[in-house]
Amino acid sequence: MRILLIIIMLTITNYIFSQKILFDTLTVDSTTKIIGRYPQYDKSRTYEKYNFIIEDSATIFKFIKTIKLGREVTNSGEEPNFRLTVVKNYDEIGTWSISPNLKTVTTHDGHTYKFDVNQITELNKIYPFKYFYDTVVFASSEDYKIYLEKQKKNPNFLFDYAPQFKYEGSFEIEFQKSDKFSSPKAVCDFLVPLIEKIVDKDSYTLRYILNDKNLKNLNQYTLTISGPKKLYDELKIKDYKNINWEPIVEDGWFFYKK
Repeated sequence: MRILLIIIMLTITNYIFSQKILFDTLTVDSTTKIIGRYPQYDKSRTYEKYNFIIEDSATIFKFIKTIKLGREVTNSGEEPNFRLTVVKNYDEIGTWSISPNLKTVTTHDGHTYKFDVNQITELNKIYPFKYFYDTVVFASSEDYKIYLEKQKKNPNFLFDYAPQFKYEGSFEIEFQKSDKFSSPKAVCDFLVPLIEKIVDKDSYTLRYILNDKNLKNLNQYTLTISGPKKLYDELKIKDYKNINWEPIVEDGWFFYKK
């Protein structure tokens, strides 16, 4: 009986120590926050009852040691899900997706594990959390940076999803349909070497968009080019004109505690 008891205890011990720690590589400083929240796109706030925020470093260390993963399973997930987010110095540096009904969590590296949801269900009572977010439109990356610095002075500001501003703007070129330009691909094949004499291949996109003009006027192909203003200014093709330059306008999402 004693031997059996020892075997059972060893089995339990081995199971506990074989469990993977969810935040095994996380370093913590005074700017670190652990946030549990329903995703912002979930208008029904399905798992809002689990929302929590932990901002104290000592409590975060305790949380890290407590939260464990079970065995790895086939990738699966719920929509909407519940998110565990690590924020550090106003950046969301990691997000894990919890599926409460499936009792699984998908980590930021794309692996899915069994997960005991009871590990987080009571945290809302101790560390309650409500949030909102604003969507702000920016005309330039400099405008965004100025706005972000102002938000960092707000004690309720948490993190943001930044606009990309990969391209400065976009413009169009119209080609009449002909034997030479018999398809959008033929136009693209003609344009690419000319464009890449001015900018490298990673700094622009060339698209044929099925907009009203291209759908209604089948005797022409209008191509849209997104890239630097330099490309709009310097791309010169005889008998063709660059038109409709539009600076790129992008939005950023800013998250706050209520």
